[in-house]
Amino acid sequence: MSDSNYAACLCGKKRLKLNETNWKRHLTFCKVAKLKKNNTVVDVHNFFTKKRKINNEDVPEKDNCDQIDKCQFNNSTTIIDAVHSDSIHLASVTSDLSRSGNDFKSKQPVGTNHVDLSNDPDKYKMLVDLSPTIVDFLIKKGPMQPTVDDLPTRVFPKDKFGRSFQTSWYWKSLPGNVNVRRDWLSYSVSSDKMFCHHCLLFGRNINKAWSVDGVASWPRALQSMQIHECSEAHIEASLKLKLKKISLPILPLLEEKHRRDKAINKEIVLDLIDITFFLAKNCIAFRGHKESLKEELGNRGNFLDLVHLMSKRSPCLASYITKLQLSTKKQNVSLISNIRQNQLIGSLASAIRTSIQEELKTARFFSISIDSTFDLSRKEQISFVVRYVNSTVGTVSERLIALRESSVTTGFQLFNIFEKLCVDLSIDWEQYLVGQSYDGAQNMRGEFQGLKTYVQQKCPSATFIWCHAHRLNLIVAKSVGCNINAIDLFGNLESVYNFICGSKKRVAIYETKQDCYCSKRTRRLKRVATTRWMSHGYALDSILETFEAVIETLDDVRNNEGCNDQSTGHIAGCLIEYLLSRRFLLIAFCFKYIFEILGPVNILLQSKDLDLLSAMNSIHNAQLDIQNLRDGNIFNKILIDVNNFINKFSQFEFSDKLNQRIRPFDEYFDNSSIGIYKDLSLFSKKRLDEVKKNPASLPKDAFSMFCKVYGKYVDQDYLIEKEGEEEFSSESESDNEIEMEPRKVINVGSMKALYQIFHAGNLGSVFPTLNNALQIALTLPVSSASTERAFSKLKIIKTRLRTTMNNTRLEDLMLITCEQDMYKNSNKVLEIFASNSTELCKMII
Repeated sequence: MSDSNYAACLCGKKRLKLNETNWKRHLTFCKVAKLKKNNTVVDVHNFFTKKRKINNEDVPEKDNCDQIDKCQFNNSTTIIDAVHSDSIHLASVTSDLSRSGNDFKSKQPVGTNHVDLSNDPDKYKMLVDLSPTIVDFLIKKGPMQPTVDDLPTRVFPKDKFGRSFQTSWYWKSLPGNVNVRRDWLSYSVSSDKMFCHHCLLFGRNINKAWSVDGVASWPRALQSMQIHECSEAHIEASLKLKLKKISLPILPLLEEKHRRDKAINKEIVLDLIDITFFLAKNCIAFRGHKESLKEELGNRGNFLDLVHLMSKRSPCLASYITKLQLSTKKQNVSLISNIRQNQLIGSLASAIRTSIQEELKTARFFSISIDSTFDLSRKEQISFVVRYVNSTVGTVSERLIALRESSVTTGFQLFNIFEKLCVDLSIDWEQYLVGQSYDGAQNMRGEFQGLKTYVQQKCPSATFIWCHAHRLNLIVAKSVGCNINAIDLFGNLESVYNFICGSKKRVAIYETKQDCYCSKRTRRLKRVATTRWMSHGYALDSILETFEAVIETLDDVRNNEGCNDQSTGHIAGCLIEYLLSRRFLLIAFCFKYIFEILGPVNILLQSKDLDLLSAMNSIHNAQLDIQNLRDGNIFNKILIDVNNFINKFSQFEFSDKLNQRIRPFDEYFDNSSIGIYKDLSLFSKKRLDEVKKNPASLPKDAFSMFCKVYGKYVDQDYLIEKEGEEEFSSESESDNEIEMEPRKVINVGSMKALYQIFHAGNLGSVFPTLNNALQIALTLPVSSASTERAFSKLKIIKTRLRTTMNNTRLEDLMLITCEQDMYKNSNKVLEIFASNSTELCKMII
């Protein structure tokens, strides 16, 4: 080969086998050669000295650039190994790459198994979007710049013309004999191509040749590098990478500060949750007239006052309050504003509601109680209470789940509200509703357009039970009007209340007389109200216990006020005349005996965990006790009590007026109205013992009505078979592990104790049908007293100063105060509160 074949252009390209025409064409149009002739770009070799010092090492000029490359690459490898030591960082990077379908540790070409390809540009160029974690990792790793010593063959792959990549390209010579490493140049061992590390990270959409396709044209490699270095896209990508590299040491400090701020904000919100829960469960108002922490005096509201009080014991809250007080501009995100107060209340209520939904879902079977009342803002409020068996602990629970406002309370409207509520709370009522209990209003229990009718049309198993507590109150209301003596008794009791309590002067006289004649604490007169349960008994007790003070008060009013107001004196005289008659005392003591029997029953019927079997047994025993009052011996005992009362107050003269005796009224409790009562009685201990001793005593139609209603849950033949096999002896009830809490009124014959023994033995999986039957029996409601208890809380929450409260806030406060025992996890409330806005989520989570 002639010497002309070894001719080379200024750009570095050799002639080799090019003919004369093509070689002249190249020399004419070579851009690099033109630039070098104009001294715009100086040849790299001109700035290399024969011997120079780099890091106190002798580095040869051009021929030994590989040694320089090896030294620098080994230093880079040391840094890479340090990065690899951070297992957490690598785990996040690996997960990001695995989701994109490319792993740094993917399959490597043959002969390069020992080379670290984690920053091989050919591996991560295919990733569409690089996450910030991957970008930070690749910046720390730097470009991939291997030397011949890092290759197993000790030589770079050659093309068909014998050309290959040169390690000298890692360096660039600048004027002044200064050599600078090209920190952007990255060589892919797997694809034998060059890439721009900077453009791969920050400019891949602009220059695809160096960021996506790769450059493998070795004859024009140096020329391409020089052109690319001067391009606007490369310079912009390099500036971005340098800026990112400078900010990398600052990012961990910022992240640490952000984590610390989150922890502080979390402690602040937890304190605010405790304050909100305290105010809500005690029905205390939140807001004030001047809600500002900068106002030391004035009504800031209970919420801000408690925040200020707790800040004295909480450093995190104290620093936050101080920051707010010193701030001169409005905060972007305030944790104590009125909006945040509502969100805190809503988060607490949502957490409680979710807990109830989870228990309800586990229990499956449930019953519903619905009632309505008129609040102070002239709105009709409807409360919804569910009853279910908590399968975790084996107890009966009654929970308030919602409070809705509606101006129309027809049966159809109530049904629509109930149906929408079940959809909102994801309750499958058509499948698992087994009972419903309301008061005696026609919109509730109407046969054609009542709420219970609409419910039973879609769910026939929803047995309607008229609230036993309301029925008992109706019995008392009817009994006090059964004859003229009862009417006179309670009519005069109401008159005494209105006459004395209608004047503050008479009330003062009444209290003074009590101090003179009674050693007990001062009592107030009670009024007779037909809508308040057992109010007749309370009114009668207050008169009999302060009898002497009442007579003296009436006599004082007649003597002092009667001289100027004859009507007042006449009324006082008539009341004295009636109260000092044997007729009053006899009727009063008869009803006193009746109320002593019905009072405990009334309390029992309002229990949350009472079952139908216990209720019917208690009512039956009360009926027997009332019927025994007709016995002559009992009546003689009443006469003795009357005479003892007269002898006790011998200073007064009692008349002997007496009319006919009262008659009992017992038609409101008719067991034949609900056929499943008879079947439920088979679960009593007494009946279980009878069937155990004599299986033939079990009726042929046992559980027929129960299985007719709940046939999709239980099997009649299975129940009859297991009825004679169960052994619940008295020893098992007294010696088992269940410790029953003492009660003032014992549920005689309760199925609750039976189910708890069943639950404690974990027999639900062994006898699933019997387990379902017991759960349904316990789930059936006895009364709707829980709805009335909710209305009592409603009157405390919605006072005349809080009538403008919206119904959402009212419902949340009602849920917190009525079901406060369901609040167990403050972290769950914190997560719900943070989900209200993205700003809160960034601050807390």
